[in-house]
Amino acid sequence: MDKRIESTYRHAPIWFQNFMITVYGRKLAKHRYNDVYKQELERLKNRDISNLKEQKEIQNKKFLELLAYAMKYCPFYKEFYKDVDLQKVKSVDDIHLLPILDKETLRQNMKAIYTTENVPCGYARTGGTTGKSLVVKVVLKDVQLRMAYLDWFKSMYGFTMTKDRHARFNGKDIIPLGQKAKVFWRDNRTVKQRIYSSFYTSTENIKYYVDNLNKYKPLELDGFCSTIYDIALYMKTHQLKPTFKPLAIFPTSETVLPYHRELLEEVFGCKVRDQYASSEGAPFIIEFPDGYMHECLDTGVFEHMPTDHGTKLIVTSFTTHGTPLIRYDIGDNILECTEEDHPDVSIGFPAIKAIDGRKADALFSPERGHISNANMSNVIKHLPNSIINIQFVQDQLDHILIRVVVDKDRYQKSDEKHIIDEMNIRFGEKMKYDIEYVEKIERTKGGKYRMIINNTNS
Repeated sequence: MDKRIESTYRHAPIWFQNFMITVYGRKLAKHRYNDVYKQELERLKNRDISNLKEQKEIQNKKFLELLAYAMKYCPFYKEFYKDVDLQKVKSVDDIHLLPILDKETLRQNMKAIYTTENVPCGYARTGGTTGKSLVVKVVLKDVQLRMAYLDWFKSMYGFTMTKDRHARFNGKDIIPLGQKAKVFWRDNRTVKQRIYSSFYTSTENIKYYVDNLNKYKPLELDGFCSTIYDIALYMKTHQLKPTFKPLAIFPTSETVLPYHRELLEEVFGCKVRDQYASSEGAPFIIEFPDGYMHECLDTGVFEHMPTDHGTKLIVTSFTTHGTPLIRYDIGDNILECTEEDHPDVSIGFPAIKAIDGRKADALFSPERGHISNANMSNVIKHLPNSIINIQFVQDQLDHILIRVVVDKDRYQKSDEKHIIDEMNIRFGEKMKYDIEYVEKIERTKGGKYRMIINNTNS
């Protein structure tokens, strides 16, 4: 943002900040919701996704087109594939002949990966929660196609973007420091969106979020799962009921864990419908009405790679023409379906059980090995309601720092033993713990909550 515009925003009254955000929202809408978006959204709504063979044919075609595009416009890929006989790469089945692109290689060679074709472009920045923030080049047509795909997903549950009122919870810096008014949201009236800041959900402030949501009555909630969860936990603890019922909750940017889903659905009386993508432009994995995540083959290629830390996801995305991502190790793990799972086979997209987060989102026990994000969520699930928030930090293989935010009116000393007992079940009794009581757990610069921080190399 231009520094003069930013300064004007910081010093403007709230009503004018809303006006500025709406003007900016109108500019974004012109880029996102044009004829390409409308045509694609209409096509997606009317297509048949039940035919797996047909979806694989579409995937093959788009994969070969992306590969040819990258070889034509990206100096990096010409060098990266110099030892590969590309004549042998005739379909997705041959993708294993290409080397894997890891995040550090992408970061070091970004300028050589940017395409040189003269087309309208913008830039997107990743959050950098693993210490490697990236700035990728984005072709505007790809943005429009991705927005159409996202809105098609939401339309399955009755929501219409640009027409229905909705609430977004994100890490945008929209609230000036030092603001005295307890107004932690701003309006983008262009698309009927109220943006709630994720940075101010302290115990004393959440009631203002709840009151405003009840007045605003959004038809859907989307954004950071942890922020919406904080609000839901406050509502349940204080026996507050929403005066509205959303069509669905659509979390983004953070891993949705079982305890998140359970509480959100209980408090708001609607389904949580998860979707996976990324700032870099990863292909879509979306939750269908059968309750399973399905890999959308028309948006990319999904490879499942077994490792010591779980099943790693390698992606190739068809909407990354500004910064082509081919066999990209995005750093995320998945939980695969088992024989006991029964996803809807009439959906022509392969199903997975869940996104399982990153290797960095796991802790390590010398006795038990890696303890995943999902496993740690069960520690939280069984905690008493005197615990408001918790974070696990591992700096040594035999030690974990546990940061805890407590409800001082409910917390008892016996609750501390409960935490340690739950940890011992998962890590064994040789692990050492320190519990640090804090007023709040700091979020990342991008506004995300990290339940696990693993600073070891394990």
